[in-house]
This record gives sequence, C-alpha cells and structure tokens, in this order.
Amino acid sequence: MLALLAATISGDAAAPFTGNPAAEVKWHPGHYIFVGHGAIREEHLTGPFRGVQKCYTWKALEPELGQYDFSAVKADLALLQKRGRQLVMQVQFKAFGQGACYAPAYLKGPEFGGGVYRASSGSYNPVIWNRQTGERLDALLAALGKELDNHPALEAVVLPETAPSANLNKQPQAGVEPYADDKYLEALKLRVRALRTAFPRTAIIQYANFPPDLLPDLVAYMKEIGVGMGGPDVYPLESNLSDPKRGVYRLYAGLSGIVPLGAAVQSPNYSRALKKRTSAFDRGQDPKAVVLEPGDETPIPVREHLKLAQDRLKLNYLFWSGHPKDCFEAVKKMLAEPGLAADPAGGLDAKLPAKTFVK
Repeated sequence: MLALLAATISGDAAAPFTGNPAAEVKWHPGHYIFVGHGAIREEHLTGPFRGVQKCYTWKALEPELGQYDFSAVKADLALLQKRGRQLVMQVQFKAFGQGACYAPAYLKGPEFGGGVYRASSGSYNPVIWNRQTGERLDALLAALGKELDNHPALEAVVLPETAPSANLNKQPQAGVEPYADDKYLEALKLRVRALRTAFPRTAIIQYANFPPDLLPDLVAYMKEIGVGMGGPDVYPLESNLSDPKRGVYRLYAGLSGIVPLGAAVQSPNYSRALKKRTSAFDRGQDPKAVVLEPGDETPIPVREHLKLAQDRLKLNYLFWSGHPKDCFEAVKKMLAEPGLAADPAGGLDAKLPAKTFVK
C-alpha cells in the first residue's frame, strides 16, 4: 500500500514529484476554496487555502460519445501546480435549477433508460441505474484516471451527492427506466468501484447524503474498498443530516483514519435558511422557491462550521464557498489566526488515512 510509504509524511506537504507515480504521495489536507463551475482567479491562489475545489460537467468532459475533452482540467492543473496549489476535481453529472442538465446530449432513448429524469428542482439528471448509462459514466472516469491520476496537482476527485433529488418511487416518469432502491444502491456501488479503479494514486470522495435507508450499506462498501466520503453541506444547526438515527453525519466517525473525509460549506450553509430549503426539498418542492423571512439569512458564525468539521465529521478537507462575500471574509479572518495559520491543515485531521491509496 502506498499508505505505508507515506507513514512518515505529515500533512504539511506531499513529497516532491519525482516522475515515478509509485513514489508520489499526494496528500495536502486542509482548507480549499469551492468555486463551483467558475474560473480560478488570482484571488484563489493566495491566502490560507491549499487549493481549489471546482466542478467539471460530464457533458463538457465528453461532448460526444467516446470523445473526451479534458483541456479545461489540464489548464487548471497547470496553473495550480505553477502556484503551488492543489485541485479537487468534482465530476458533476447532477444539475440543480430549472432546465439545467450536465449529462451529454447523446444520453437519450430506451438504450440509456430514457437518458435523464426530471429532478425536483426542474433540472435533469442521468439515469445512472440504467446499465448502459452507468457504463458510459464509468468509461469517463476510466479515461480521466488514465490521463490525470499521476498529476501531482490533482489532490482528489469527488462524485456529487447520492440524493436522487426526485421521488421516483412514488412518482415514476414516462420514458424513464423504473427506479428501485436496490437498483440505485447497486448503481452507486458500481460508480464508486469505477472511481476507485480509475484513480489508485489520488484521494477519492463520494458525496453521500440521501436516501437515508441506503447509506449504511453504501458507506460500508466504500469503507471496504477505500473510497472516501463527504457531502455538499457542512451545516452546524439541526437538520435531517444531523439526525442521530438516520442522518448521514452519524456515519463519519466510523470512517475516520480509514478513508479520506472531505465536505463543503456551500453558500446556503452559511445561514439559517438551509433548514427551510431542505424541508421544502423533502416535500418535493423546489428549494429555491422557498419564501424566506428576515431572520433566515442571519449568518452562522463560521467557527461553528469548523467545529463541526473537527469534532463530529473528523474531516481531512473542508471546501469553503466564496459566496456570500461577507461570510467568506469571516472564513479568511478565522484561518489567519495564529493557531490555525501555523498548521498547514488549518486544524483539520492531517493524518493520512489507511486506505487513501491502493496498489
């Protein structure tokens, strides 16, 4: 295991790239800036952050069947490597927002189980429980791994959240291959297996949040094969994520020290509004249509996010959204404090998990 090779390497830096992938340990735990689908700018390359987390859509990476374009990723990697920063790449095939779709256009018709289904937000997501759709996604991951796994600036690869974002059990959609929990669980397992195979030398993370009944089985499988876990919401107030019996937060501690753990403080997590929006989502409504009251947007002190990341989630990576600006300025101010600034991991768990890499 490459983990043995890294036993004496702390979280402050990985070994210099030697050109020999077997000797390369890419491990830079700490705080990253989440830029979503936006461009990496000069302001992202300074300060207390070890790098950038960025989304790259399936349809941009594979614009035509079997024809791949990784030029945008490679350009970002070159920039970050030049500036001594790391990239956490999120392969985004799920979309959010009315009419949005990140699946390639060729995914359509019975061959691909209808290709896409309509999510509660009005977006369109791929039918990954269809065998051929899943195989196309696996092929993309394999191609990405072949091209990028050895790159020293590629810190980690993330797959988006497990939530189907639609109540397909009770509301099947015309032309879409029927959904079933067991089929969906098997599809998720196949995708994380493909990701693990494609990136043996890079930390990998599957965002997991819902459906709650499937998560223990999926997470146990991820732990077994060395796939890390995270999620799109580090939210320190009460929510369905933190429910002690069914919420996904209860599963993090059992993975600590075994697989990489990395999660995001996205824009809604900075305020109390998230609770109303997630409640609407649970009812099958568009979270963006929720009417907020004045107190709902009151910012939550960012130190509470860090405390959740440290104490309950045991994170190695924390990805901070740059919006809203006032909250992000509070993040930078906090990370500049002497106690955190002196630690390259910024107070997060810097120890290399046992199953970060595979042979």
